[in-house]
Amino acid sequence: MEKPYVGRATLRDTLNGLEIAIPSKKNWFIIIFMGAWLGGWFMGEAFAIGALTGLFGDNPAGLFILFWLVAWTAGGFFALRTFLWMIAGKELLLFERGHLTIDKKGALLVKSRTYDLRELKNIRISDNGSGNGVWGYQQNSFISLGTNGTIKFDYGLKTVRIADGIDEAEAKFIIEKLKEKRILDENNYAQHQV
Repeated sequence: MEKPYVGRATLRDTLNGLEIAIPSKKNWFIIIFMGAWLGGWFMGEAFAIGALTGLFGDNPAGLFILFWLVAWTAGGFFALRTFLWMIAGKELLLFERGHLTIDKKGALLVKSRTYDLRELKNIRISDNGSGNGVWGYQQNSFISLGTNGTIKFDYGLKTVRIADGIDEAEAKFIIEKLKEKRILDENNYAQHQV
């Protein structure tokens, strides 16, 4: 018999609100593949730098190697970023003092975002949050790291997605907790008036 799913998110009361921690979704195939690929990437990077600086002979590399090295380094950065996110990443949602702060712990070069809860409108469940792209992982998540969340809301003229990789039932549970603790109210569920 299947045991009931207990969810991935951890909810913790703080002095001024609620903190929700959601570990990144692990795809072991991609983690193993990226780990092996990064080993090869490092070797290519080392050889290209050596060729460019002339460390491996008298014939220094040309402009092609410089261009290749820049593209190779950028590709390696995104691969490393995705690898680290999948291994140790965590999305922190902090609801305190009328604000929602979203922080991606374990992600390289991602700054936290803060939203005024009074301006947060039309909070709802998204139909694509669980990740159904390549190998069960959203295709644009390699660059954006979890912007396909199961919970979404309107903030001005932008739709923001949070809580990446959780199931719809868990998203409903989180929204109900926010309502129960009076962090969200009816204004957060109302649609924008045009």
